[in-house]
Amino acid sequence: MKKIIGLFAIAICYIQAAEVFATFETTAGQTAKLAFSSSGIVKKIYVDVGSKVKKGDILATLHNEDLVALVATARAQAKFATEEYNRYAQVKDYINASQLDSYALKKENAITQLRYNESVMYKTVLKAPFTGVITSKTIEEGDVVTAQAATPAFRMQSVGPMKLVIKYDAKYFNNVKVGQPFIFQIGGHGAKYKATIRKIYPTIDEKTQMVMAEAYIKDMPSGLFGAGTITTGN
Repeated sequence: MKKIIGLFAIAICYIQAAEVFATFETTAGQTAKLAFSSSGIVKKIYVDVGSKVKKGDILATLHNEDLVALVATARAQAKFATEEYNRYAQVKDYINASQLDSYALKKENAITQLRYNESVMYKTVLKAPFTGVITSKTIEEGDVVTAQAATPAFRMQSVGPMKLVIKYDAKYFNNVKVGQPFIFQIGGHGAKYKATIRKIYPTIDEKTQMVMAEAYIKDMPSGLFGAGTITTGN
């Protein structure tokens, strides 16, 4: 009798280990909160919620006419200083070495000033850091914005398969492996979907004693949640 009970207990453990209950939520592969790194007045907005953008596309600009003028002036000065240095470098054997060094220093200072002015001007232009879609917009043309504002000007996410962030009990840490199937339902009911575990986080949450894993699924929006089971095959 004891042997039968023992075998029954082993069978129960086997069944439990073969299907690990897990919850999940969907999120984009990449997300970003975008804000200007300079203060100013919004001059032009080129996108809206739902706009699809490519990496490097301009999303919005600030009024920067003064900075554009400074860059133009610095560029002209850098060009003049470079040409001046090149002229004296051609006759370096006939002039004092310290004099040539002074022209070289003048050229480097002019180029450095140009790069600095360009970097300040570029901060008034907000660009997409990756290819994706705009999910929210909080600014309008004419608004005053501050550098690194608490509220982002835009939020965006990547397009393509959504990432499933999966959570399950830490006691199954050694049971779940990359490549195992995750069968789940949106909101815990309705049609069933299947994804494959692609990544397992190497740590356990100390407060919840849960492990996290990732899988990917096509044709689903972000923000969904639900539950399912990971088939471990153990």
